[in-house]
Amino acid sequence: MNGSIYHKCELIFWDIAIDLLTRSGWLRNLIRQAILLKSSPNFKLYCSIVIFSGLFGFFVGFSIPHFLQFLW
Repeated sequence: MNGSIYHKCELIFWDIAIDLLTRSGWLRNLIRQAILLKSSPNFKLYCSIVIFSGLFGFFVGFSIPHFLQFLW
């Protein structure tokens, strides 16, 4: 096989992915649920809630040490 490294890595990835999807029931269910979630009409709402929650947690975690430093 005289392909580039990119093509070799792509073939290795798909060999592993196909094998995992063939043998693993929980992974098939996980992908099925992800596809159902993506096709739901509330997908933008779910994404915005996840992004907002993550940003809120990041800023709270970032601000607590500064707030504690301000108190002491």
